Amino acid sequence: MSTADLLGNAEHHDNTSIRPGAPSTAPTDPDEIRSLTRLAGWAGIAVFAFWLCQPILVGMLASGGASDTPDMAALEANSWVGGFDAVLFSAMGVASLVMVLAVWRAMRLRGAADGVLSTVGFAMALVGATAWFWVAGHGLSMYTSVGAGLADVSADSEIQAASLQASYLAVTAGLIVVGIGSIGWNVLLATTGRRAGLIGRPLSAVFGLFAAVPLYQAVVPFATPWPLIIAVLGSLVLGIALLLKSRKLR
Repeated sequence: MSTADLLGNAEHHDNTSIRPGAPSTAPTDPDEIRSLTRLAGWAGIAVFAFWLCQPILVGMLASGGASDTPDMAALEANSWVGGFDAVLFSAMGVASLVMVLAVWRAMRLRGAADGVLSTVGFAMALVGATAWFWVAGHGLSMYTSVGAGLADVSADSEIQAASLQASYLAVTAGLIVVGIGSIGWNVLLATTGRRAGLIGRPLSAVFGLFAAVPLYQAVVPFATPWPLIIAVLGSLVLGIALLLKSRKLR
């Protein structure tokens, strides 16, 4: 199996060319396809690169003796974390949107994304991408004057920790939405992406597997939300594949 087959040496299917009487479409601009795949590729890698900053941050806080169940005093001691996380997750949201929109545009130009199911996958991808902004906003809300008011409501550190834990649940809900959105996105890549010639059969199978992994969270109660990593890892895999694809289109 050649590298070309792995990354997407498939010919895209132009359904309009085989249907008598079908409306004619404008010819595909190879320069625009190349530009879109390159843009989506860099955006996918950016999503992964931004995400890598998060475990680094967690490691820094853990090495500094940060508690797993912080109260307001712990938040005030590391008040810079709120702004850092907000910028980080917002950047992931922007990069995700660029990746999704560029890939969708390329699929449309290839005439492979005209169906309702493809559009549903695209809509789910947008929901997953914009969920990063929810995570950014909710995380930052704990570092606003409203969040600081928790100390005025109760001086009991255990009550404060319980309230903050509820906020972390809301942040986790946003991350789970990212994972749910990635199901539709990965199915879209595995099917429409293959038909558009953006990826080959092996990567189509990989993204099909990625689409199934987040379902683990639904069938295993109280499990660590590690399937979210699949959404981020998928961005890296797609990013590398599309950058290599854009070089082949020269």
